[in-house]
Order: sequence, then structure tokens, then C-alpha cells
Amino acid sequence: MKQNLLTALILIITSRSFCQTVLSGTVKNQKGQPVKQVNISLKGSYDGASTDSIGRFHFSTAEQGRFSLEYSALGYMSDSIRVNLDGKPQTFQIVMKKKVNELDAVQINAGTFEAGDKKRGTVLNSLDIATTAGANADIFSALQTLPGAQTSFAESGLFVRGGSAAETKTFFDGMLIKSPFNSRVPDQASRGRFSPFLFKGTSFSAGGYSAQYGQALSSALILESKDLPEKTTTGLSLLTVGLGVDQNIRFEKSALTLGGFYYNLKPSLALIPQRTQWEKEPEQYGSTLQYKLKTSKTGMLKWYSDFSKTMLGLFATDLNEPSGKSYLSNTNKNTYVNTTWQDYVTPKWKLQAGLAFSNTTDDGLQKEDRYSRRDRVFQGRITATRYLTSLSTLKVGAESFAFSRNESMNGLGRSYDDQLSAGFAEAEVYITPSLVTRLGLRGEYSSYTGNYNLAPRASVGYRTGKYSQVSLAYGKFYQNPEDEYLIREALNFEEADHYLMNYQYSNSSYIFRAEAYYKGYNRLTRDFDGTLSNTGEGFAKGLEIFWRDKKSIRNGDYWLSYSYLDTKRIFGDYPVSSVPPFAAKHTLNVVYKQFFQKLNSQIGTTYTVASGRTYVNPANPVYLGDQTRTYHNLSLNVSYLTHIFKQFTVLYISANNIPGFKNIYGYHYSPDGQYRQAIQPPARRDLFVGLLITIGDNTFVR
Repeated sequence: MKQNLLTALILIITSRSFCQTVLSGTVKNQKGQPVKQVNISLKGSYDGASTDSIGRFHFSTAEQGRFSLEYSALGYMSDSIRVNLDGKPQTFQIVMKKKVNELDAVQINAGTFEAGDKKRGTVLNSLDIATTAGANADIFSALQTLPGAQTSFAESGLFVRGGSAAETKTFFDGMLIKSPFNSRVPDQASRGRFSPFLFKGTSFSAGGYSAQYGQALSSALILESKDLPEKTTTGLSLLTVGLGVDQNIRFEKSALTLGGFYYNLKPSLALIPQRTQWEKEPEQYGSTLQYKLKTSKTGMLKWYSDFSKTMLGLFATDLNEPSGKSYLSNTNKNTYVNTTWQDYVTPKWKLQAGLAFSNTTDDGLQKEDRYSRRDRVFQGRITATRYLTSLSTLKVGAESFAFSRNESMNGLGRSYDDQLSAGFAEAEVYITPSLVTRLGLRGEYSSYTGNYNLAPRASVGYRTGKYSQVSLAYGKFYQNPEDEYLIREALNFEEADHYLMNYQYSNSSYIFRAEAYYKGYNRLTRDFDGTLSNTGEGFAKGLEIFWRDKKSIRNGDYWLSYSYLDTKRIFGDYPVSSVPPFAAKHTLNVVYKQFFQKLNSQIGTTYTVASGRTYVNPANPVYLGDQTRTYHNLSLNVSYLTHIFKQFTVLYISANNIPGFKNIYGYHYSPDGQYRQAIQPPARRDLFVGLLITIGDNTFVR
């Protein structure tokens, strides 16, 4: 019996030894270079090996049948192949693909500047926006130091590459902000409504932006709000114009933020001589409510809402009667609600959905006439993202806007309502880590005008070196005419075509960008001799340069931006094609920041010089044929970091136009052309002082 068992055991061992399969081969990367220390094994067994210094491996196995031969290595994508183990030696030549993350891959940056603490390709971060001299922590003012954005003088809005303010739209977590600016004052630029510290990312697209967004002929400003705060904190702001408080309450998986502010410009305006004759200096109060909930490991629900009320009144020169004054008052109320949700529904599918509502009202007196205006928007949006690979994505989505405007003068009113529906699809495909293309299509339909449009968009990026790349982009863009025209007549969409070419060199210390572009306008709205039509057209072309250096000067940082703009258009009440007053041919910005470690202080300065603006002179037969003098501005700010009652505190001082340059933005003429009034800033210089206290943390809360 024992002899039989021994014989059987010998036979089993012998048969298994004869059935051993030898697996060998080499592992290389896509460039043909050997990959060492690759772990290779048969799935479901203990058999395997690792490659040597020249990428070779060799092992044997007694397993039989079909198996998966798996291989993995640090920095490479794991993969497998099917093998049939039949006792015969097998040789493999395996090629592994490098694992590429977003920071390593090429990106499409034609027309786009990123700003955010964790954004790849970042040009400015959120603190840069807040501390740029002359901007006074206003997002829109800080962006005017970048190429493509014109310096806003006597107008409110962001003017980009020859486009009017209405051609730039602002989006908060993908949702449109209809009224991003505070109450508007004639011949004065208004501040934006939102603090830069609300956002973790800012994408300023000067052209060629994504098919996910529409209704902007020139530019899209895309703001991405912060997620959960790390801890419970309180922020206090004591300013020369008022005060504010913000309370962050952090829970385990959620956070609640309550805020309020009150501003009154009367005390600060009394200290600096003003050209404006105020009857009531601007006064504003408001509140904010935010709630954020982590719904799952990858899910986030956000709620943001704010309300503000602004009151002002002033006297202006009446050009019809130069010896008299014209009175204007305004009370502005603004309500904005934004709620969004996003989560992965499967490992490869992500859903994003949002609802937003805004209601803005203005009423007051214009001379002796009582006016009122209400703008209301309700928006719903949903986007589905399919992750094709670790980098490539396909996005499809739809959104709908319910626009409503009502306005009246002395009790006589008019209104219009429009349901604008849109759908979009966009694929971003990485052909290789160094070559990416983005193809998109957006369609829109307006119930009010009965018109629809299809807007194709395409772009490509190619990495030319470790830190350099080139990008090309094309896109067709549409938007409704401005409300002041639509409320009179249902016109067609306005249209623009963008062509862009971009080169960028970027590493942790230096950024250099050069971009050339051309925009062609069609179907712009004309209001000539009392007749509205879509017969306007125009063009804008230019070259832009940006350079930033964060290394050459110890604890120093500076950037230079230059824009050349050649543009003409016929729109509005223009009788002929002309250079619009909001377009300067040459604009140069120099921004410098220096931190003094021993003093816990930072000093920043911004110098801006821009070509003069065109204006209408009735004595000149050439429409918009006259030009103002060259614009200059030198601003300075100082930030001092300290502690008050052991709480982190920043003392902030900002001064605008320190040399007192006598800037003129244009002229208003009387109907007979005999009298004119220069459009100038309300004061030659501005001074702003703020004390920001954070209780519970060593960073800003707002």
C-alpha cells in the first residue's frame, strides 16, 4: 500500500514538472526604453517576477489553461494580457504607457487665464486677485491687469478685445449671474458684487471658451466656489467705507456661513475733494447665507444666497441747460440664489446639476421723471461627464433660462419674457499626453424671438517641451441683443467668430504667454434713426503678451501685460463703422509685489498706461474721430500682518493715482455743440483703509 502511494506521488510530481510553462520577455515604454522593477504575475496565482535593470523578466509556472498576465510599475498604467498556459515556452514584448495626471498633461489655454490655488496652468491665484494694487480686492478690476481686458474708466463691466461690457458674461459654479455689478452711477465704474475669497478657482476666457457656456460674444468669466472650510472661524472687516462680519460654522460633513455688511461712503468721500455733487452718498447694506454639505465621499451640495440694497442720489450738469443741474437718484435691490450638486453616479460617470434665481430692481428719479426697472432670471442646468480615460472626457448637458424684464417711466410700462433653452456636447480627447483636442457643439432656441442657433467650437493643444506648448482655437458664439433693444423688438441673435493662436511657457517660477486673435462680428444690433435691425458688423484683431517672474527678485513677484487692439464696428446708433470709445489701441500693465519678512508686510504697486479713447465731437465730421490724451495711473497698497488680542489681523492701505494724473475719459457735448463737459474720475486720488481680523485661523475668511 505504501509503495502504491509513493508511486502515485512520484507520478504527480513528475507530471507537474513536465507541464511547467516558462514565461519570459521584455518590458519597454512607448519610447522603446526598458522599464525596470515591473511587477509581473499571473492573476489568481503566486507565480510571477520583476524586471531587471534592462527590462527583462523570466519565471515558470505549473498552472494550466487561460490566465491574465498582469503587470504594473510606479509611474506607469497597470494593464494585463490574456495567455494560454500549455507547457510550451512563451515570450512577450510588453509596452507600457506612462501614467499621466492633469498636472503633467498638455492643456488647452488659448484665450484662457486660470486663477486658483490648485489650478494647473495658473496665472494668478485668488490671493493675487485680492492684493493687486488699484483693484481693492475687486475681481473685475484685478482681471483688467491681464492681456485682453481693457481698463474700465467711466463704464461698469469687463471690456474684452474690442467687445462691449454686454459681451462678457459671469458664471458662478456654472450658473449665469445676470447682475454681477453693484448699483451703477453715470460716468463711474462700479465694483463687482462678489468677494474673491468666495472662490477657489477663476477662469477668465478672453475668447474661444467652452461649449458649456453661451450668450457671450466676447468673454466668459467662470467662478468656482470653495468647498467645505477647514474649521469654524469668524471674520471681521473694519473699513473706511463701512464694516462687515462673516461667521463660518464647520460641522463634521457640512458648513454654514452667515454674513452681513453695511457701507456708507459719506465719511470717506468727505475727506477727499469730489467732482460729483452728491445729494445722497452711496449707502449699501446686505447679507449672505451659504450652506455646504458633503453628501458622499465624492458628492457635494452647495447653497449660496445674498441680498443687498443700495441707495444714492446726485446732481449732474444738464447739457441742455449748462447753467442748471440734472437730478438722478437710484435705489437698487438685488437678490441672488445659487444651489448646485455634483457626484459620481458610477466610477466613470459624474452628474452636476444646478438651479439659480436672480432678481434686480432699480427705481428712482431722473430729473422729475419717476423710473423703475426689474430684471429677473431663473435657470436650471444639468451636465453629465463620462470619463473615457484618466484624462479624456465627454460632457453633455442642457440648460434653460427664463428671462424677464419690466420697465416703466411715469407709470407707463413695457416688458418682455423669453425662455432660452440650450443643449451642448463637448469631447476633450488626449491623443497622447502631449496632444489634446476639444470639439464642442452648442445649440440654443429663444421662445421670444423664435430663432435658434448652432455654435461649433474646436481647439487643440500640443506640448512642445517640458514647460512649453502651443494652442489653437476656433469658435462661433451667439448672444441675444441687450434688454434695452429686446424690450422694443424681437431681434435675431448677434454673432461672432473667434480665431486664436497661443504660445505659453510656464513653470513654478516663470510664465510667458503670447497670443494672436481675430474676431469677426455679424448681426450686431443697430438703433439708427429710431429703427432697430441686426445689420451691424465689425472686427477686432490683436496681439497680447504676458510675462510673470516669481524668482528673480527675492520675496518679490511681478508681471507685465501688453495688449495691442485694432478694432472697428458699426452698432448701436453709430452712423458708420468706427473705433468704439471702450477700445484702447495699446494697453500696458506693470504689477509688482514685494514681501518684507522682517516687517511682516507686503507692498504692491500697479502702473497702467493706455492709449486715449475716441469720442464724438460735433465739430468733427468724422464720427468718433477725436481722441483723449493717454491714460496713466499709478496705484500702491500696503498689507501689514499682525495680531490683535492674539487673533490674526491684516491692516490694508490702498491709494489710487498717487501722482494725480489728470485723466480724461471723454466728453459730453450740448446739443448745439457749444458746450462740453469732460468725463473724469470723481476724485483725482482715492484712499482706502481696512482692518481684517480672523478669529480662529491664520488666513482670510472672506
